[in-house]
Amino acid sequence: MPVSTEAAPDLIAGDLAVAIHQGSIRGGERLPSQSQLARSYGVSSGTAAAALGKLAAAGLIRTIRGAGTYAIARPASGEPHPVMDVLAAASLCRDLASITVGAAKPGPPTLDVGGDPAWGTEHERPSTLPPRRVDVGALAALDRHVLRWMSEAYVSAARRLVARGVTDADRHLITSARALLRDGGRRPEDQEPIAHFGGPVPVDEDVVLRIWPERAEPTAPDGPPF
Repeated sequence: MPVSTEAAPDLIAGDLAVAIHQGSIRGGERLPSQSQLARSYGVSSGTAAAALGKLAAAGLIRTIRGAGTYAIARPASGEPHPVMDVLAAASLCRDLASITVGAAKPGPPTLDVGGDPAWGTEHERPSTLPPRRVDVGALAALDRHVLRWMSEAYVSAARRLVARGVTDADRHLITSARALLRDGGRRPEDQEPIAHFGGPVPVDEDVVLRIWPERAEPTAPDGPPF
């Protein structure tokens, strides 16, 4: 279904970033062409090019003249990436919301976070980074609906980072996402709490079917990607 021309570059760029995070587009894999994206979203080639420009500015893709555009799941330097880190925090909250913690699971719960989507798959390489186990006991006490809200908020934030770039106002949010990935969300004593000005607007995250309408059935509401 065609989308509004004004919103289309942000939507397409956000969808592609989510697909890279999910591993639907692996690091080093070629992205759909501008013409393919234009057909899938019902927009002009120029609008699709604008979306790819946003991804390039975010450091998530690189274009090789005459060969196409390819995904970069992580910078070659190995440095943390704000968009991928915020999406990983969204996944952590969503995963924890789906887990029932009780007597059958004594002790503080832990989750695997980070790492490359290719880890443990047939696409794994010697350089593929493994996930890391994090104590999420501080988050486990939260209601699962709050955790789902947090997941949606981080997804919305990641989309905004791709669409608009990282501003000073975003740095606190990125820090909070990295705190979740590092230590399960225990806030440092010298860090101010995040001020909330309203809840996020839930976004359909079944991005694969928007990028590739010809692919299979949509995912279950409580299943992947988050």
